[in-house]
Amino acid sequence: MKEIKENKQNIRYIGFESTEDGSRRFDFAITGTGLESTRVSLFIPALMFSGANRITFQESAKICYEKLRVLLENERILANHRIRLTGDDIAQFRHVPRGRPRYPKVD
Repeated sequence: MKEIKENKQNIRYIGFESTEDGSRRFDFAITGTGLESTRVSLFIPALMFSGANRITFQESAKICYEKLRVLLENERILANHRIRLTGDDIAQFRHVPRGRPRYPKVD
């Protein structure tokens, strides 16, 4: 059990920046016992913020956090990373409140 605690990596949200093309970059710091802080940037393409099934700016940081959390469960991140989120990532990590349809209805 002690080994699990020693290998634990922590995620800290640093902030976001809008890019020239309308995408957003979300920066996180990964820390762990005895390890240097590692910076990870996740990018959400501008397209994901428009259209019928768009995500909100408010939920985008949470989506990035969840994606990063799952990555850390499966591997250690020891060097700076840049990760571009896909539509599949958005669908997997997006929280959809009850009563709100996930996809628009087709008539």
